[in-house]
Amino acid sequence: MMQRRLALQALAGVGAVSLATRATARPAEAADFAAAIAEQPLLAPFKGVDDATGERACAALQLQGRWPAALRGRFYRNGPALFERAGQRYHHWFDGDGMVQQFVIGDGAVSHRGRLVRTAKLQAEQRAGRFLVSALGTHIEGGPPISGPDALNVANTNALEHGGRLLALWEGGSAYALDPADLSTQGPVAWRKDLQQVPFSAHPKVDANGHLWNIGTFGPRMVVWHIDPQGQLVDAQVGTSPFPGGMVHDMAVTERHVVVPLPPLRLNIDQPSVGPRRFALVPGEPLRVLVMDKSDIRRQRVFELPPQLVFHVGNAHTSADGHVHLSFVGAPDARFLDEQAVGLMAGHLRPASDNRLQMAELDMASGRATLRAFDGLVEFPRMDPRRIGLPARWLALGAAWKPYPGRGGGLLHGVQLQDTVSGRTARWDYGEHAVVEEHILVPKPGRDGELDAWLLGTVYDARRQATVLNLLDAAHLEDGPVAQAVLPYSLPLGFHGNFTPS
Repeated sequence: MMQRRLALQALAGVGAVSLATRATARPAEAADFAAAIAEQPLLAPFKGVDDATGERACAALQLQGRWPAALRGRFYRNGPALFERAGQRYHHWFDGDGMVQQFVIGDGAVSHRGRLVRTAKLQAEQRAGRFLVSALGTHIEGGPPISGPDALNVANTNALEHGGRLLALWEGGSAYALDPADLSTQGPVAWRKDLQQVPFSAHPKVDANGHLWNIGTFGPRMVVWHIDPQGQLVDAQVGTSPFPGGMVHDMAVTERHVVVPLPPLRLNIDQPSVGPRRFALVPGEPLRVLVMDKSDIRRQRVFELPPQLVFHVGNAHTSADGHVHLSFVGAPDARFLDEQAVGLMAGHLRPASDNRLQMAELDMASGRATLRAFDGLVEFPRMDPRRIGLPARWLALGAAWKPYPGRGGGLLHGVQLQDTVSGRTARWDYGEHAVVEEHILVPKPGRDGELDAWLLGTVYDARRQATVLNLLDAAHLEDGPVAQAVLPYSLPLGFHGNFTPS
């Protein structure tokens, strides 16, 4: 009965979200954005695709450098890709329908395939020829009643193979299963019949034993998911959030705990669907960090840190003294949500938020917390996947450190390795013509060191007007890419992805 009530409460939570998008603003016009690209070529990947051109495929990318024979597998990316219908353009970057990219690497070749995730929302809007449902930052008039979270699901944030399935993930609804062979959409995943449409968030963590942990939030409720290495549900525990209604985007695990940052973010429903203060940190509210016991999430502790917005965590682990250590990227305001991500859709590059890598030490016995911050504008922290939940020294991050003219909107131009113990960094700058996406660490087979790895990631190259897949040696990052694969087209800028070795 508890799980059945959980599903019903998830549906009720969507009603609250739809009410929050009732205010209107001038519709964005596709023609306005097309004109902006001529003035600022770095904006081109935010044009997106349409239904007719929503698939990309190239059997043999143009290769440069030396692709190691030991690197074999499938590299996935996911992100918003369809932004325009019937001349109307979404107001916010996060609103676009998801498109999963797959790069197959091996046998001296790299191929690419990209397909829109055929969610229920996408298919309904394809049939109608227009947008039907409101999104995070865009109000749509005259749409049908919302039947549940998956009526809004754009499946646009992450892509992960686990237990033989490829999962396209979003914040507030079901995971969508795709066929890794051709990226065809199989449909929303119901981990159990009575848990249909209960949110399965976009940043699960696969621990060192192959178990997947995730969260989902809806109103005051939070669910902690545990999926075994074969992709079967072990447990779905339900608890209460200490800051209900806020944004919960990412999480971490240790060997014993689930760790969730709870930023004090609110959606101001009396503000227009785009514009200043639509999203804001609640004055006087701290950043809370919820630490829950994996075996029983009712055993928990809440820590308070200085107020800030957190999208992404790096890692967490428990030290010998019982303290939980958490790395994350935090910003002092909601400017990215409120201005930068809106400006990108309208063809404007807004000043970047001051996103910094931080390390929190959480004393589970006393409830005290300390914080250490590193200098530098960064995002998208990733680590050695074999050490998730265990002590790890190095994080890979997208970064911006040079004052290139005409850039903004949080566009990154380089990649950085951060030593979280000594504070030293190694960097590679792709240049002022590049927009850098998340890079991930891929361990070299048969090697154990954190830097015995490759960095793998995509960059939009405005000179080529194409997307480039880059491979760098983590131990020699300053030498730049050891190999590149150049696509004959550009891809929409994405959010997150993962590598599956073969």
